[in-house]
Amino acid sequence: MNNLYLTIINQLDNGIILLDEQLNIQLWNNWLEKFTGQDERDVKGLKVTQVIPRLNKSLYISMFEKALLNKQKNFCSAAMHEYFVDCEHENTKKLRQNMLVRHIELDNQVYVMLEIHDVTNHYERIRKLNKSLQNSIGFTKSLERFAFYDSLTNLPNRKFIVDRIESLTKQEDARFTLFFLDLNGFKSVNDSFGHTQGDQLLQMVAERCQQLTDEQSVFARLGGDEFVLLVENLSSAEQHDKQIEKIHELLLEPFIIEDQSISITTSIGYACFPQDGVTVKQLLNIADRQMYLHKQKMNNE
Repeated sequence: MNNLYLTIINQLDNGIILLDEQLNIQLWNNWLEKFTGQDERDVKGLKVTQVIPRLNKSLYISMFEKALLNKQKNFCSAAMHEYFVDCEHENTKKLRQNMLVRHIELDNQVYVMLEIHDVTNHYERIRKLNKSLQNSIGFTKSLERFAFYDSLTNLPNRKFIVDRIESLTKQEDARFTLFFLDLNGFKSVNDSFGHTQGDQLLQMVAERCQQLTDEQSVFARLGGDEFVLLVENLSSAEQHDKQIEKIHELLLEPFIIEDQSISITTSIGYACFPQDGVTVKQLLNIADRQMYLHKQKMNNE
């Protein structure tokens, strides 16, 4: 091998080992000398398995023979094999190396060339990058949760439901109903039992009413004791009455909070898209007004 080739090989930032047909080392470049602390003069002519005991496995011997006889190239990934060549210095970090085995013909002689690539730092960079990405994803999810969900009940909040309604109104042939719920006598619950118990009641109402939701419906908290239920593809008055009846049935059983039995009812109004309005504001106003009329009617009774 001429001096130009040797100079290039010794400048490479990876290990190069050249084996003859008997698997004796014929070339051991500078990178390997620095990495292993073994000089080429000490290893040249020795069996590669003698210098690198880790390669004394049938798997690797078979690869070397296939490279010699069949010109077959093989790649050994650090993900499976971890490493091949030990570092001279004690290293607490786990080594990671890739190895490429290939056929070489030079001056009418056949060789096997082993390329050793130290990818330990690559793995560390990938690990840090993955960790950074996971943190970023987690932070993004936290922001999304904060922006679109109610912190007390974990229900979708006003912004979520407004965005959902706006999205539906832009869809061709969309049809949905917006039910507006307000708890009757909730202020007296706060006054009688305290705001902590009032918050617990809102959480329990939210938990029960989530039974109403599926892929085509959303139960959300607007604020205070006001909730909305958006249901797609309801059309008849019977369907609307049935939905309202389901809500009343869910709230019929008293709530038990700190050994106190609290009964609560709700007033409900609704608006249909597109018959009753085509904007979020129009639909919410109509549903709210109907709810208010229903509450007045209940108070008069």
